[in-house]
Amino acid sequence: MLPCVLDGQLGSWTDVGNIGAGRASTVSLRYFAPAPELRRFIAAYYIFQTDQPRLADLVRADMAQLRFMVQGAGCYGFGEDRFAGAPEISLLGPTTAATAFDVEGPALVFGIAILPMGWGALVREDASLFADSVVDGAAMFGAATAETLDALRHDPRPSRMIAAVDRLLRGLVDGSDWMPDWFALLADRWLTDAPSPSVDALVREAGVSGRQVERLARRLYGAPPKLLARKYRALRAASRFAATGMGWADAAGDAFYDQSHFIREFKRFTGHTPCQFQREPSAVTRLTLARRHLASLPRLALVS
Repeated sequence: MLPCVLDGQLGSWTDVGNIGAGRASTVSLRYFAPAPELRRFIAAYYIFQTDQPRLADLVRADMAQLRFMVQGAGCYGFGEDRFAGAPEISLLGPTTAATAFDVEGPALVFGIAILPMGWGALVREDASLFADSVVDGAAMFGAATAETLDALRHDPRPSRMIAAVDRLLRGLVDGSDWMPDWFALLADRWLTDAPSPSVDALVREAGVSGRQVERLARRLYGAPPKLLARKYRALRAASRFAATGMGWADAAGDAFYDQSHFIREFKRFTGHTPCQFQREPSAVTRLTLARRHLASLPRLALVS
């Protein structure tokens, strides 16, 4: 299915396609825009669906996510041997490596991609304490999230689900009193403008000490600047690699020491070797890669 962009009363949304259409089972992923006043905080909403009885896959390193398990059940895998059941309302911190998931279907998940500025407004705690882990979103955000999950299950039409989540998030960000938005804006540009972001350049532009920059990066992005630079360098290269079909050297540019360095970093942050990524990406990887066509997404989301 070719990407198609629709504009309607619920805002811009894009169906990035489905895998297995016309066969016995399918996997689909659709992206939706949040309400305009929430777009400083939220990169996108998305609806993931599968009618398979079980689906195990990998997703590349990403920003924080809040996910409502409208139907189905699942678990997450962090690293090689750390697994955690997925609460019905899951808050995943920013990830610094590819993450595994295993879902029992049929499944329907309503997801929220949380920008670093959104983490500061919604969670208001140090993101590095949540990195590469999942916690119960209902315990974190209170009864309103459980009520929202009930609403999603009662009426799973996309427009109604979006309206319910918009209401929830408006309430959660209201009155946020801690948010160094100047740093989030600066760091977003730093991560997306250069093929290999320089930590010294970030400190210089921030005009504060290196220790202060590291503290802010951990609090909003979940990792120190050096690790963030590695993460987004690899994700940018992966996006170029998949979009153009170019060789590894062209995709890597001058950002990696050599081919082995490129392969190691590529696999850590995407979960695939470059060859697997280009020739036989997993179903979910194929679908998430299609979001690079969504020009309305924030640049940080387009890179990751």
